[in-house]
Amino acid sequence: MRKLISAACCCVMLSVSAQNTSIDVTHYGLKIHLNDTSNRISVTEQIEFSWIDTSQLVQFDLESTQSNGKGMLVSSVFDQSKSISYKQVGELLILDDLKAAGRKQISLVINYAGIPSDGLVISANKYGERTFFGDNWPNRAHLWFACNDHPSDKATISYSVTAPKYYEVIANGEQLNRIDINEHEATTSFSSNIVLPTKVMVIGVANFDSKKVANPLSPIEISLWVYPQNSEKSFYDLELAKDIFNYYISWIGPYEYEKLANVQSTTRFGGMENAGCIFYDENAFNGRRTSESLIAHEIAHQWFGNSASESDWQHIWLSEGFATYFTDLYLEQKYGTERMQKQLAKERADVIQFYRQYPHPIVDSTYENLMDLLNENSYQKGAWVLHMLRNRIGDELFHQSIVAYYEKFRLSNATSQDFIQVVQEVCQQDLNTFFNEWLFQSGHPQLKIGKKIKGKSIKLSIQQVQKEHFTDIPITVEITFEDGSKLQEQFKLTGKTNVFNFKYSKKITQILIDPNVQLLFEEK
Repeated sequence: MRKLISAACCCVMLSVSAQNTSIDVTHYGLKIHLNDTSNRISVTEQIEFSWIDTSQLVQFDLESTQSNGKGMLVSSVFDQSKSISYKQVGELLILDDLKAAGRKQISLVINYAGIPSDGLVISANKYGERTFFGDNWPNRAHLWFACNDHPSDKATISYSVTAPKYYEVIANGEQLNRIDINEHEATTSFSSNIVLPTKVMVIGVANFDSKKVANPLSPIEISLWVYPQNSEKSFYDLELAKDIFNYYISWIGPYEYEKLANVQSTTRFGGMENAGCIFYDENAFNGRRTSESLIAHEIAHQWFGNSASESDWQHIWLSEGFATYFTDLYLEQKYGTERMQKQLAKERADVIQFYRQYPHPIVDSTYENLMDLLNENSYQKGAWVLHMLRNRIGDELFHQSIVAYYEKFRLSNATSQDFIQVVQEVCQQDLNTFFNEWLFQSGHPQLKIGKKIKGKSIKLSIQQVQKEHFTDIPITVEITFEDGSKLQEQFKLTGKTNVFNFKYSKKITQILIDPNVQLLFEEK
């Protein structure tokens, strides 16, 4: 996703939910009824799951009715047509008398209704028209449907959405049908047979214009869903999705989902990577294609974040750092290395500035609010780790490592250690020091650099002045001579103070540190 788009969003507190490992959900089936007379929704939900630890009561995440009148009130729970007793406590639905009885797979039907406090955003778009958009990241799915709201528990999902018939409906998966129920309502059904984390399970209901984009390189349907009032400009901007999509398939591997719908929406984020159904902020499109990086970022998430997902929140860089760097790679292949370097330089400046406010490592388990993880460490610094890894091991091994990681953890979950292990296996190198210093330690090299040029000689002194310990830092300098020729020298910083002497046959006029933008550092 792209980060928060308004200051008002920052005040939302999303507590860290405990991972529920006693169950493994395999399928959600949602029958949702929406209306235009109120924000109240009614849901009949089927949940299929394995009860792994039968010594624990079965419970699902679902926000109960709050003092402000919002939340979901359960009216019944059935197990094979047998009524099950339950209680709602805070944000949990707890089943009191469910019996395993040797069954490997259990299927429940839960009926509930209410006004979502969040998660399903019911509002008006910038044109004043009513819209309904799922907006689940990180753990807001349970604010509108019962689930195991954690990225580690993936499941398939189907939707049956009944709404006033003048709306169009989009959701994850393949559209099965649209049936008129009566004079005023229609039901639209979708089904995804690909396992998804709850954070990217969504519906979108609005007045849309839609368009399919021809793509002879892939049978996957690419579609665009936009508000009619600016459809021409939005379609033009979003048609970039085709080339981005094709580039990632060629670099990473096959696309997993049934389709790639690109949807103008009215939700919290600048972009949200919902699986096969990306939502973009309603103001992102102006007919000048200024949102190319946004589109590239969200499409990259279809591989990293949606398919290969972080196993727990602190490993979010495996999603956001990867999407940020793959946006950089896309820009490099389309516009050239100089464009990528300019982007990396900006990202480096962002990381340095953020460190001054929040000196924490990328893999950070000290957060209290999950929204805090949407920061420059997860995005830009995560991207820089991948960039430095690429420069350390070379393009070929970097490509092999990323492909091997994705193939191993596609449609699954991974930790940072899982990624490290794959890279080391591919490279046959010990990279633990590199990853420990850049992922699990805060900070970055802060370098006090002294340059003394005397004719044909250089004395270069580089002192690390940061409190954190970094070893084996590769650095490049570019030397410009009087005749205009240039030479690059590479060496390593191994201690706090490093002194290098160079002598050449020509007079030296200039020294440039890190000319290729390959090191995350700050010059003091």
